[in-house]
Amino acid sequence: MEITMKKSISYSLLAAVLLTASGLFTSCEKVSPTGVLIGNTSVDDRVKQSLVNFSALEVATDKELADTIQEYSFLVGSDSHITEDPGRLEEMLQIGIDNDDLFFCHLGDLADTKAEYYSNTEMAIWRATMDWMDKYLVAETNGSGEAILDTAMYIDKRTGCLYRKDNNFFLPYILPFYPVVGNHDITHNGWALFSRIFKTSFYEFTVRVICENDTAYDRFIFLDSANGTLGSYQIDEIENGFFQRDKKKIRNTFTFTHTNIFRPSLNEFASTYCREELYYILDKLADWNTTIAFWGHVHAWDERDFGDVHHITMPSMNFVDHPNGGDNLLIRVTVKKDGKCKIEPVGLYCKQRSKQELEDEGYITTTH
Repeated sequence: MEITMKKSISYSLLAAVLLTASGLFTSCEKVSPTGVLIGNTSVDDRVKQSLVNFSALEVATDKELADTIQEYSFLVGSDSHITEDPGRLEEMLQIGIDNDDLFFCHLGDLADTKAEYYSNTEMAIWRATMDWMDKYLVAETNGSGEAILDTAMYIDKRTGCLYRKDNNFFLPYILPFYPVVGNHDITHNGWALFSRIFKTSFYEFTVRVICENDTAYDRFIFLDSANGTLGSYQIDEIENGFFQRDKKKIRNTFTFTHTNIFRPSLNEFASTYCREELYYILDKLADWNTTIAFWGHVHAWDERDFGDVHHITMPSMNFVDHPNGGDNLLIRVTVKKDGKCKIEPVGLYCKQRSKQELEDEGYITTTH
């Protein structure tokens, strides 16, 4: 299907209830609204840390496509719940590399909370990084066309981004893999494990495209909703213009977060946001002229238009829910030259490996 950006709608009156009720979303509690999972951080804790890391470490880098590239695509997956076998994540990343997708997005609950599971996740991403670098990076050259070997600097000709190709970089600065944090990612000591690899839960970047001598920017916004709320600090940053600070002319906006808004069916969980915050979120999506808003959490597919925003809730991509895989566990969004978006399902089919197979691959298994 194809969709186009439309005019925004407003829920400002109802959203004002949220903004004037100071302390309504303090998010100081450590328990998710469902009472199921307990974490050792609140959304405010994580967003404060994320803003420091985003500013200091440039976690998400704006991408400026070469003038000859006027169309690009990205992959979206959700709820991989990696334990000993990160095979579905490996498959997702390989599919994206094979298809020349510009980057990968993940909607939370990346791994279940054990240090070993995050080590396996990190190893899978590291291996994909090596493949990605080998395919896309070429050595930077001097004025004579000779490779500058002493600096080990490499360039991605699609975006012009420079990288140092060695074993000392920090993920995810190389592989363009952009996750949000989910409720399983913050259980117990999960945020410490997640943030060690990915640094941040609240961030954004833009993609610049030159079309017929005009510059177009598409914005990608990643929100932290792992506790079932945006929290007061994140809302303050949004209201202070975090996503409009560079004053770029935005063609499309895409948002990514974990906790869903819409209920895919009577058998699925509804949103855990309180009503005022739900209206606020809908209002902000309209203000940003959001083209597609992506949600996870409920392990079920849902697609609908609400106002002028197209909403997609993603199914899970894990082995437990889909042991034999499925035809629509990922989606690919292709952004065309005119800014229209094509959405297509992408299948995952790999089978879960035995402990011996995983150990032979270098992954950690917790029991024998």
